This record gives sequence, C-alpha cells and structure tokens, in this order.
Amino acid sequence: MKIAVYTIALNESQFVERWAAAAAPADYRLVADTGSSDDTVEKLIAAGVAVSSIAIKPWRFDHARNAALALLPTDIDICISVDMDEVLQPGWREALLDAWAPGTTRLRNPLEIDIGADGVARRYFYSSRIHQRFGYQWKYPIHELLSAAPGTVEKTVLCDRLRIRHLPDDAKSRAQYLPMLASATAEAPDDDRLAHYYGRELMFRHEYEAAIVELRRHLGLPRATWKAERSASLRFIGRCQKSLGRKSEARSAYLQACAEMPDAREPWHDLAKFCLDEQDWTGGIWAVTRALAITVVPTDHTRDAKAWGIGPYDIGSICAYYNRQPDLARDWLTKALELEPDNPRLIKNGGFILPAT
Repeated sequence: MKIAVYTIALNESQFVERWAAAAAPADYRLVADTGSSDDTVEKLIAAGVAVSSIAIKPWRFDHARNAALALLPTDIDICISVDMDEVLQPGWREALLDAWAPGTTRLRNPLEIDIGADGVARRYFYSSRIHQRFGYQWKYPIHELLSAAPGTVEKTVLCDRLRIRHLPDDAKSRAQYLPMLASATAEAPDDDRLAHYYGRELMFRHEYEAAIVELRRHLGLPRATWKAERSASLRFIGRCQKSLGRKSEARSAYLQACAEMPDAREPWHDLAKFCLDEQDWTGGIWAVTRALAITVVPTDHTRDAKAWGIGPYDIGSICAYYNRQPDLARDWLTKALELEPDNPRLIKNGGFILPAT
C-alpha cells in the first residue's frame, strides 16, 4: 500500500520541519503552495517534500485542496490530508495499515486539540480526512469537508491509534473567515452546516444581533436535524443574548439547548454558568447535577473542554457554598482540585470552602 500525505500551504515556514518529519514514514509527501512569500517552499524542498505552486482566485479552501489532491500520483492507495500546523503522531503508519481492511475507502481518527503546557490534549474529536486516492472531493469554500464523489460506495473504519495533533499559530489572523462564510452561505443558503458555522463566527466577532439572526435561521432549515449542532446553536444564542444584557432571553435559549440535547453535558454546563452569574444558586446546582450525570463524551466539534474539565465542579462548588450546602461544596471543589491541583483560583476558593487542617 502506497501512502501519501498532502496539504496546502501559505507562509508556513515555522511548521515545515515539524510537518515534514512527522510525515516522513509516508511514501510520498506533497504540498501545494498557494503563493508563499517566505521560505516555505525552499524549506520543503530541502526536506525532500514535493512542492507544486497553485493559484486559486477567488480563494476557496475546497478548490485549493482539490487541486492538491489532483497532483498526487495515480498509484497512491491512501491519502492523508494533514495541515501544516498539524502533527502526525509516532506509529501512525503502522496503525493505519493495521486498520485499513480490504474494501476500506475512508478512515476516522482522533484529532487532538487544546494541547496544554503539559503536552496533554484536553480535547479531541474524530476527523475523516484519510481516504482512498479516487472517489473523494473537497466541498465548501471554508470549513471545507471531504465528501464522497457520486458513485463512491463508502466503507469507513475507526482507528483510535492513529492520532493527529493540532498545534496552531494562535497569532494567525482569522480575518478572512467571516467574509468567506458570508459568501458561502449566500451561495448555499439551504446548507445547515454553513449556517451554523457562520452564526458561530459572527458570535466570535461579537456581532451578536447578526449572530442570533443567523443561528435562528440555522435552526429553521429543513436539513438542520443534527441535535448536537442544534443544541450548540441555541447555546450560542444564549451567549449572545447574555452579552446583550437580555437575561430572560438568554435563560430561555439555554433551557432550549438542554431540551434539544438533554444527554449532552455542554448545554447543562452553559446553563449552570449562567445561573452562577445570576446568583441563582439552586438553579446552578440543578444544572451541574444534570451535567455530571452525563458521562458519554462527544467526539465531534460540539464538545466543550470546560464542560468536561473542572467547569461543572468549579461552578457547582460556588453555588453550593452560597446555597449553604457545605458538604456538597467541599465535594465538588475537591474534585475540581484533583483535576487542576495548581489552579490558583481553586486554591483560593479552598481557603473558605474546605475545612482547615
């Protein structure tokens, strides 16, 4: 089986050596450069990576990735799309070949994000960017998605051993995201996925009124049936309403998010945080209790690391303390400290919640 690792790049000099070294076990490595003005191309060539220059105007991520895919040799069996700021973890080739059973067309594997200073990934979701050479294409101008071409009969396998780690440059601008999402939603107004991402991006940019309109539009689309994403849109509406000072509307949105996906921890966590901010101690305790009863961790982009870390215990300990439930407050704070023993705020809270020794 011949394996290729491929991607697109623009001024990614700082990541070249790391990317090339991690992808070295591949039979072929290809980068389609989209116009770098730094030494990205020179470094890639020095590392033995095949480089082709492409020009995509107007810019679309899907067209660029499809161009890169088309440049791969025809005798490649398996293709791995790995961005320049992502790192294939050691042992990936062996894990891939072990999992790639006869007839496989695509593989799902963990993409690790939110990497702490200790090197531990605090969050991951399953990505599906490893695929057979033919029968796949990239779709969407931004937040692009690998999709099966018409006529492709998919057989997807899961491989937890093959892990990719995202180590981004946080200083990199996201300025192009909003206009590209606006253009993409105008191009495909019935696409629920694009509507959700567009509304989320508007929220990130603090354009709360516009975000609420777009997220509500997402919820009204016929194809918006994925409950996890619907619940996330309602959570985002709650955050926007809260930021606009509309407390009643925010509470309603959070409750709707919980009703949409009652077996997800994220909406209950967001409701608990809202109750804490509103000094609704009993409401916060109720929401935290509901959150902690949920133990199945989601593996998609709707997962919120805070909800699966100290978040519920931290919020719950404060609510219980002010609700005069000292035993519960101590229990939850102790669990929070077990997760983050060096957290200075938790330690400070322990000074008045935990008994003196």
